[in-house]
Amino acid sequence: MPDAARGIAEREGLDLAAHSGRQLTEIMLRDYDLVLVMEDGQRQWIAERFPESRGRVFMISHWRGGNDIKDPYRHPRDVFESSYADIAECVGDWCDRLGK
Repeated sequence: MPDAARGIAEREGLDLAAHSGRQLTEIMLRDYDLVLVMEDGQRQWIAERFPESRGRVFMISHWRGGNDIKDPYRHPRDVFESSYADIAECVGDWCDRLGK
């Protein structure tokens, strides 16, 4: 995990010590009713490879127009901060819609 991401997680009280990136699999998709992605290219990639997941994969920014959220990887800390702020707002939208 990039240092900028780790710093934001720690500041926000998120414990990501056990987190590791993994390649998406059909089994993983089968276990979830809702999958949120940051970029439309990711949504399309999933739909092409796992057509049975259609209707469960959405842009995290769906309730804000469905625009891509920039992947901050290999960018300066300010891009991580901006992407985190966008993600946090979008997650709030989903929580409001889902009643959480």
